[in-house]
Amino acid sequence: MADLTHLFTQHVSMSTIHTSTLLSKTAKADKPLSKPTPARAAPKKPAKPAHVIARVEYAEHGRYVVTCPKHGVLPFEPDTQEWFAWVVEQESFRFVGKEGYFTTHHWWKVPQGAWRAHRKIRNQTHSLRLAPNQELTIAVLELAAQQIQAHLA
Repeated sequence: MADLTHLFTQHVSMSTIHTSTLLSKTAKADKPLSKPTPARAAPKKPAKPAHVIARVEYAEHGRYVVTCPKHGVLPFEPDTQEWFAWVVEQESFRFVGKEGYFTTHHWWKVPQGAWRAHRKIRNQTHSLRLAPNQELTIAVLELAAQQIQAHLA
């Protein structure tokens, strides 16, 4: 019986040691980790500015308004000498007319350049050749908007 008591006592003490070891490991795991010292972060690059292009838009009473992202509403009417001078300086602009809308850009693959209208509809890009600088009128733009809009039907 003495041998059994000795074995039992030994077993209980080993079990206590094992339990206390588990408790101390668990307690260590529950402690919040100290924050590591942050490494010097590389300076952030400034965000690229959004690419905003000019807009020619149909307004009320049959007027069209030309809006430049840098200068706001421009003081001239389309189809005037100021209009054609402005068109020559542009690479692209957005047209929002009575019949539809599209983006147009100056296309230099033809001699002396021409303007092309394009709009993506249902994962297909529709593109039309418009006119050279001196012939890019509101009538040409509205006709192109009407033709591109017809692809929606």
